Amino acid sequence: MKRARFGFLAAGLALAFGMLGIIAEMRGAPVALQSARIPLFPNHPEQRRAGSLIYRGGLMLNSGDSAFGGWSDLAVSEDGNEMLSISDRGHWLRARLTYDANGDLAAAGAAEIAPMLDMQGRPMHGKEGDAEGLALEHEHNLHGVVAVSFERNVRVWRYDLSQGFQARPVNVPIGNWVKLLHNNQQLEAITLIRPDTLLAFAETKVNPGDDILAAMEAYPGDGKTAMTRLMSVAPHDPFAITSAANAPDGGIYLLERRYSLVGGLGMELRHIPASEIHEGARLNGEILANLSFQDANIDNMEGIAVRRGPKGETLLYMISDDNYSPLQRTLLLMFEAKIEE
Repeated sequence: MKRARFGFLAAGLALAFGMLGIIAEMRGAPVALQSARIPLFPNHPEQRRAGSLIYRGGLMLNSGDSAFGGWSDLAVSEDGNEMLSISDRGHWLRARLTYDANGDLAAAGAAEIAPMLDMQGRPMHGKEGDAEGLALEHEHNLHGVVAVSFERNVRVWRYDLSQGFQARPVNVPIGNWVKLLHNNQQLEAITLIRPDTLLAFAETKVNPGDDILAAMEAYPGDGKTAMTRLMSVAPHDPFAITSAANAPDGGIYLLERRYSLVGGLGMELRHIPASEIHEGARLNGEILANLSFQDANIDNMEGIAVRRGPKGETLLYMISDDNYSPLQRTLLLMFEAKIEE
């Protein structure tokens, strides 16, 4: 009987410690994050201009944590001291950012990673948590309500991060247009252009010769019924859309990526003015920058965030998805944009 009691006690303690470990993981665990400063153009480190952008510092990020990597979108606090990112394997990342005397991005650290939860409060694993787009309900509030778009099982979920990383999501209805999109080329970018309007973008065209599908969706909606106003994006082949963020002038920035056998890896940034954004529109905008892996320190650039600097300048942050590959890198780049307002 004593052995049986001891066995039950040991099993109970093991279960309790296991539950404590799961709860701690859900709340976010500190991770060692290393960052190294990099020039934009390795062969010309003094060069800082890229189209309409001025390079304001960049970092190569590394961590030994197995959950680190695959970062597909990000947001940055109003003062630039904190970032929030999501991965395509269902993880959150928070990290602190620091700057040099010139206000250029200098380092990242004090990081924590936590799994994203599903509606049942369970951590998602692998591609069931293929998070691609991130939008903040209240500008620059990284600890408030956020919307996250997912590929594979296409959906938008709304998380209240005031509850911490253990927050469970609620559904935001999205129109049937997403059912046309090809697997792994689906709902790639979202941004809240108004408190009640979510702007959502597909990654690529459904058919050759098509425009890229996009829509304005009612936000947050009733959880069941979508209210959709369709639009499209003029494609800039062979680029695909990877992220969107609001511009200070009321327009948006579109970040695009190129994977091409001829041109190799590249990125393009477009500015879409507010006047173009309406139901039935064909968005085109202006190219602000076009960078190639052959010349510049870029990788698979997938996320973009925007804030105002201390002098009123427009600062853009871009993060890359390393695809969990030793041949790719996690890069965090900062630029200053010059646009007419």
